Amino acid sequence: MKKLIAALAAVFLFVAPAFADTKADVKTYTQHVIDKAIIDVFKKGTTLEQRIPPFREVVKKNFDFGYIANFILGTYSRNLDPKDKADFIDAFTELGVQSYARKFANYADMPVVVERVEMGKKDGEFFVDSKVKNPDGTGRDYEIVWRVVKVGDGYKVIDIVVEGVSMAMSYKNEYAQALKEAAGEDKPPVPTLTRKIRERISGLK
Repeated sequence: MKKLIAALAAVFLFVAPAFADTKADVKTYTQHVIDKAIIDVFKKGTTLEQRIPPFREVVKKNFDFGYIANFILGTYSRNLDPKDKADFIDAFTELGVQSYARKFANYADMPVVVERVEMGKKDGEFFVDSKVKNPDGTGRDYEIVWRVVKVGDGYKVIDIVVEGVSMAMSYKNEYAQALKEAAGEDKPPVPTLTRKIRERISGLK
C-alpha cells in the first residue's frame, strides 16, 4: 500500500508541474493575442479603416475558423462541397472581423489583462478569463473569456465570450433558422447563408 501511495505521489509531482506549465503557456499566448488584436490596434484617434487590416491579420492567424464553422453549421457541414465550405469560412471570417472591430472599439486605450486560466472538460481545451480595466477607475471593468484549444505545437482561439455572450453560440443560433428556411425552399443552405452574410458585410461597410 505504501509503495502504491509513493507511486501515485510521484506521478502527481510529475504531472502537476506539466499542467502548470501548460496553463502558463496558454496565459502567455492569450495575452499576446489580446495585445496584438486589441491593445495595439484599438487606440483613440485611429479610424475604423486603419484598425481593420491589422485586426484582420491577427484574427485570421489565431482563430480556428474551420472548427468554428463546423460547430455553427452542425449537420449542414457534412458532405459539404469544399468550395462552398471555403466560401462560408471566408465570408464568416470577414463578418467576424467587421463586427468585432466595432465592438472592441469601445475598449480603445483600455488595458486588457488575463487573470485566470482554467482547463476545460476536453483534452487540450482551456478557458481564459480576461478583464478590460477601466483606466480611471470610475467605470466598471468588462469581462472577456477566450476559449483556447491546443493545435499541434501551438494554440488557437475557437470562441470568445464578451460580457456573457458567446460569439460561436450566438452565430449558431442566428444561422440555424436561415439554414432551415433555405433547405425548406429547396435552396442550397450553406451557399444561401453565405450570400446573406456577404450582404450583411456590405451593409456594415
